[in-house]
Amino acid sequence: MKRIGILTSGGDAPGMNAAINGIVDEARKHNIEVRGYLEGYSGLIANDYIELTPENVKPHHGRGGTFIGTSRSEEFKKPQVQAKIAKRLLEEEVEGLIVIGGDGSYRGALSLSKLGIQTIGIPGTIDNDIPLTELTLGFKTAVRNVVDTVDVIMQSAASHKHLYAIEVMGRKAGDIAEWAGRALDADGIIANTNDFDVEKVRQTIEDSQAMGKRFQLFVIAEGVMTCEEFQEIVERETGYPIHPLMLGHIQRGGNPVAEDRILGLGFGEHAVKLILEGKSGRCTSVIDNKVTDLSLEETLAAVE
Repeated sequence: MKRIGILTSGGDAPGMNAAINGIVDEARKHNIEVRGYLEGYSGLIANDYIELTPENVKPHHGRGGTFIGTSRSEEFKKPQVQAKIAKRLLEEEVEGLIVIGGDGSYRGALSLSKLGIQTIGIPGTIDNDIPLTELTLGFKTAVRNVVDTVDVIMQSAASHKHLYAIEVMGRKAGDIAEWAGRALDADGIIANTNDFDVEKVRQTIEDSQAMGKRFQLFVIAEGVMTCEEFQEIVERETGYPIHPLMLGHIQRGGNPVAEDRILGLGFGEHAVKLILEGKSGRCTSVIDNKVTDLSLEETLAAVE
């Protein structure tokens, strides 16, 4: 094998750079050239890439985000565009493509696989919402970011006896809310639609205040409701004043925690090994705390 490509697509996630490092390290053992396509599928369309080497990859291993850039590309969804890209990759002897991203990125990888390009997906999304894997790259760091930020806010909240509704990311998945809420010992965690009951919220606030706690904290997954919606309903029904706060992109940033760096390396190494074995249309995953792989089709079929 002579040459493979990498791209990062969709939302950035801490640990993506570690995965790139793992890919380059494993490819180097087999004298395989690695192209990094810039800005996700947009770079693949434009054939805009850089050669990835230990010299330009390793300084980014422990940094958040993705140093080769990312984007969301509507253009790539066109069948004629995909066919053109597949033809060019074959002509340029790019014999495998590793795509790091979420389920939308996976769909693009699967399309290229069906056009004869060896493709492997790596789950890179802070939401932890890729089916059939226990962990996705960036999730543990996002939880860390939420916990560290809310710890600071609650110190001020305790001074004023404030009630806070903190909205966290996760799209349709409530994992960040669940994990961060538990770590923060939140008074309430709204991770799923059936978690919200305004009378339960009222009782929770009263119980918390009765035990002498100087602040109350509710952590809400964005896919269930916004912090402003929570505020509106709770204030109207209970009279308790709520301070809403959406944490936003602070959850995506920051250097990845050790677990995401190690996971990124493991995913990257495994992806290259799959290509060397001639496999395609696969994605790396964690099952029983071990890095393994699954079918892209099977994984996408499980997306709700």
